[in-house]
Amino acid sequence: MQKRTYEINNGEVKQAIEKSGLELREFALLSLEKMNVKSKKKRIRQKALKKAFTQNEVAKEILLMVQGKKEVTANVKQEEKAETISESVSVRGLPVTFLLKLGKKYCKEEDVVRFYYNAEKEPFYKNKKLLEQMLESCPNQLDAEELVAFQQDVQAELDKRAKK
Repeated sequence: MQKRTYEINNGEVKQAIEKSGLELREFALLSLEKMNVKSKKKRIRQKALKKAFTQNEVAKEILLMVQGKKEVTANVKQEEKAETISESVSVRGLPVTFLLKLGKKYCKEEDVVRFYYNAEKEPFYKNKKLLEQMLESCPNQLDAEELVAFQQDVQAELDKRAKK
C-alpha cells in the first residue's frame, strides 16, 4: 500500500516559502486559516492543504501577508532603537571627576573637557554646568554602540551612587 504524501510539487511556491523564512507548518496553518477550513479531521485538512499548495494565488497571498508582518516588525524595532537612542541618561549631580572621565572617553575634542582645569580659558575653567550641558548633548553625535556604552557607564555610576 502506498503512503500518501502531500509535498509541495510547485517549486516556485516552495522556494518562496523558504525565502520568506516561514516554516512549512506555519504556512500550512495560515493556508488552512485563509481557506476557512474549520474541520479538525485530518483527511479534510490534508485535502485543503494539497489544494492550497497547487493554487498559486493562496500561496502568494499568504507570503505577502507574512512579508507585510515582517516589515511592520522591522519598523517597530527601528522605532524602538530610535527611542532608546533619543533617551539620554541625565548626568546632573554626578561628580566632576566622573564627568571629565566620560568627556575624555567619548568627547575628547570638546573645549569644555580639554580646558576644564585651565585658568587661562576662563569660560571653561571649572564650569560644571557647561560640562554637564555638553555631556547631555554629546550622545547625539555618538554611534549606536558608543551611545549604549555611554549610557551604561552613566547608569552604572548612578547605581553606584544610589547604593551609598
